[in-house]
Amino acid sequence: MKLISALLILLFSIPAFAKKPIRVVDIGVMGLASHDLFQWNSQTRENDENGRFDLSTIFDYANGTRINQGGNPKNASNAAVYSITQNLVSFYVGKKTTLLMSRQVTEEQAHIIARQKTLEFFMGMVKESYQRFTNKRFPNYALSLSVNDNEQGVMRALHDILPGTINVNRNLTQEQLTVTDFSLAMTQLSPTEMLQTVKFYDGEYDEEYLHVVIPSFPEPTIINLKEIDHTFIAEQTDYNLDNMLRELHFYGRLPLFGNLVDFTSFGYHLENLFAKGICNKYADGTPNTWNTIAIDCY
Repeated sequence: MKLISALLILLFSIPAFAKKPIRVVDIGVMGLASHDLFQWNSQTRENDENGRFDLSTIFDYANGTRINQGGNPKNASNAAVYSITQNLVSFYVGKKTTLLMSRQVTEEQAHIIARQKTLEFFMGMVKESYQRFTNKRFPNYALSLSVNDNEQGVMRALHDILPGTINVNRNLTQEQLTVTDFSLAMTQLSPTEMLQTVKFYDGEYDEEYLHVVIPSFPEPTIINLKEIDHTFIAEQTDYNLDNMLRELHFYGRLPLFGNLVDFTSFGYHLENLFAKGICNKYADGTPNTWNTIAIDCY
């Protein structure tokens, strides 16, 4: 009886540690965060991004000529990431316009300030989504190191969480949007649609990701995202995707306790990745002047 009472007290005294549902907005935020840290070059087999949170994926892609389009076309690869990207672009344009209307700053100054404010806005999203993804607080330290393939491999394993479909309300009716449908990738989701929950970690890729149709000439190309991730992880990391998915399945079945970072054998790479992202300097030692909320790193 005492044991049961102790367990009940423990269960009802730890609401802060209970797992939070993961939402479509988190898929978009973490997807864009990944794009800001990684840009895998399949030819050189290296990362073309700088491994720091500075929204270079939007503002620096193609020498900044595609800001209004969301920068890297990858940021329009699915509705969740596209919606976050467009929200950030709208935020940036609004800030920049307001600054220019004040007639107190130059075009370049307005761009710098608006970009910094947009990144601050985005980092607020990242910290919230990271906590729901991992059930652990965002790291409060920074690492002055290059991001690595093990970290990218972990982000790929987390494709387990990607929803194959999203419920959308169009023309007064509810429909299912297939996330992998390229013709629907640039769909702007409403706040209500972004707040809907997705299936928690279960160690499986949704069926839609096993046969993604990519427009190409003369015939469409069909890819299996799980196979692509499996190959990358086998060739570039110290892990095996099947084993990682088994761990995610087991973690997903835990009713209350545990966090992804500490509970899995690979989760610490995710924490390291985001700790590197908030470093106040790049891996080459130059300062990250865009991210005004980055912290000192060593």
